[in-house]
Amino acid sequence: MEVGQVRQKTSLRALVAVGTMVTCLSAGTVPVGAAPTPPQLEAKEVDVPVVNGSFDQPRIAPDPKKQDWEQEHYGKGELKPWYWGRTEPNSAAGVVVAAGTHRAGRADGKQAVRVDALLDADGNLAQEQLKTRLWDVRKGSRVTVSFDYSPTTDAKKCTSTGAEEQRKELGLQMRVDGKAAWQETVAAPTFGKITNAEKKEVEVGKPNWKRATYEFTAEADHPEVAFALPDVKYGKDKGKTVAKECHPMIAAVAARQRPIEVDKSHRKHTLPPAQAFKGNDRSDVGTVLGACGNSSNACTFTLNQRYSYGYYDRPRPVGEVYENCTFGEDGTAAALRDKRKVVYRERSFDSGTQAGNTQFLDSSSHDGLTEQDLSHDVSHAAPSQGPTKVPADPSQATAGKAAVHFAAAYEAVRDQPWQWSRTVTRDIDVITPKNHASWVEVSAARERADGHYTVTSTDAGEKTVHRLFITYDGPSRITSDRVFQRHGTLSPTEIERCKTHRPLPYTPEKDPVVPYDPKDGDVTDESLTPGTAVGVRPGPSPSPSASAK
Repeated sequence: MEVGQVRQKTSLRALVAVGTMVTCLSAGTVPVGAAPTPPQLEAKEVDVPVVNGSFDQPRIAPDPKKQDWEQEHYGKGELKPWYWGRTEPNSAAGVVVAAGTHRAGRADGKQAVRVDALLDADGNLAQEQLKTRLWDVRKGSRVTVSFDYSPTTDAKKCTSTGAEEQRKELGLQMRVDGKAAWQETVAAPTFGKITNAEKKEVEVGKPNWKRATYEFTAEADHPEVAFALPDVKYGKDKGKTVAKECHPMIAAVAARQRPIEVDKSHRKHTLPPAQAFKGNDRSDVGTVLGACGNSSNACTFTLNQRYSYGYYDRPRPVGEVYENCTFGEDGTAAALRDKRKVVYRERSFDSGTQAGNTQFLDSSSHDGLTEQDLSHDVSHAAPSQGPTKVPADPSQATAGKAAVHFAAAYEAVRDQPWQWSRTVTRDIDVITPKNHASWVEVSAARERADGHYTVTSTDAGEKTVHRLFITYDGPSRITSDRVFQRHGTLSPTEIERCKTHRPLPYTPEKDPVVPYDPKDGDVTDESLTPGTAVGVRPGPSPSPSASAK
């Protein structure tokens, strides 16, 4: 039989969608629950934004009263590169090197950073780190990281007493998710003489910038990239440490990726877990939602269209199944006609709570819901006091403000408001042929929205960035549901049931009706308990006066 042909069998099932008539194969022919195709790499390579990858923040302004060779190497004070480090502000293990010919010495005129991060005795990153994350790079993506490196140009401090021994080659290492990925030896720093305006010779450093590139497959979402010096010891028995001013520099950190395609194997109730970060370190979902709900912080939601898509959910039966047990010779005459009201409901899910969200932005949507239903939801705006009189939950209200940012961002991109819930009622005319069953199935149209919250807070004058990567899944306003009116032959069990007699309760004809009376003095309990057969029950005991007569 050729592909595309329908095998004719008595068990053939027919489906009628609204406006569409289709015929499907029997249950033995259609593969059920086939696994989706594993996601592959996209063909096109795209840029990956690296936060402060050019080390422009903070910017070191030159002193207008000094000539170029007189400018301070690190400005008026040693400044840490913003966003490179652990959770706490100004925690990066590095110092910004000012732009200029005799400082960073970059052809693009930009700043650089001196690498001060070291490894501990076990070969792992020490407490102070110089690191960032490649945001929105997903597990399985093919990533290329590139950066420049050069020996120091700090002629003032790397030429002090004993500096000759410290002007040595140093290893530079790049680590991905804590593992050593790339390592190279940086040449020893070199210095030269120039004649200043006063016709005096001064010593200046000579940059020697080289470009490095490393390619890897991401083993986790949002991979961490860090730079460190594996060995800074020198002298007899390596008892001395190279001065920080002699450490090498890095600059122009950039990344590109071939993104992994979206993984559509996750069901709506098993979405990938939400991931929260404070700076470059992991945090918890509640902290970021709370920060987003704080009106003093700037909170935005960014929709990731690469990993957002619409789809049809698995078909599911709704309403009752009607079975036609008539066995007339005339098939048309034996068909039964009926009108039925079919009601079904769709609601939203999210990876932050991984639970059905029964809370919506308009109070009328709460009709029919209980207070307990609403109190367990922490993702959406708290219900207002209205006809339902559902009290607001303070924690729900705070976290719920995040959902407003999400809904606004989604509508701005898709030109359709997000739909938290949908209840559909349909009146359907049903014709059930003899020896058949009829029922209704719905394949709901849904939208999966992937993105992240970015919350910027200010603490002691320093900016802290929170991020929460989250997935929402809800009923679609863009695509219509598929509603199938179905019928098919009865199963053997259903056919046997059709052959049985109509169940009837036992109706006594001559037995007296005896009311239950616990005070009538009977020794037999007249009450019927579950499982007690209905039969002849004892009549009332004769009274003493009646016996005497």
